[in-house]
Amino acid sequence: MKTTVLVPFEFYASYSLSIRETSHTHHWTLKLFVTGIPRNGMVIDILKLREITNPHIERIANTYLNENEVLDQRQAENPTCEMLCMYFFSHVAPQLEGYDVELSGVEVEIREPEGNEWGSARLEVD
Repeated sequence: MKTTVLVPFEFYASYSLSIRETSHTHHWTLKLFVTGIPRNGMVIDILKLREITNPHIERIANTYLNENEVLDQRQAENPTCEMLCMYFFSHVAPQLEGYDVELSGVEVEIREPEGNEWGSARLEVD
């Protein structure tokens, strides 16, 4: 029976958009959904998933996303929740090959530094 594990991550980063050109900082939450058949009681070792994911977070955390060179041009021009979902999916999913699991979803939520939630986007694998 397939099971999905949800693992959250948090970071801060600043950005600007065409609708709000002044750079400003947000609190971001990344949620990874990993699906597989539990083996030895778990779908994936959460510590291993964190080990795989944390370097990708560290590359964008506390940076100005519009000028961050790890994001592709489209992601940097418009670093929205949707674009960050694509960034994390494209970097984490390949590293899960060999673990007999699937990165079945990526969600990125954006909040004001004080905690007020703006919204989120979720990329789902068909």
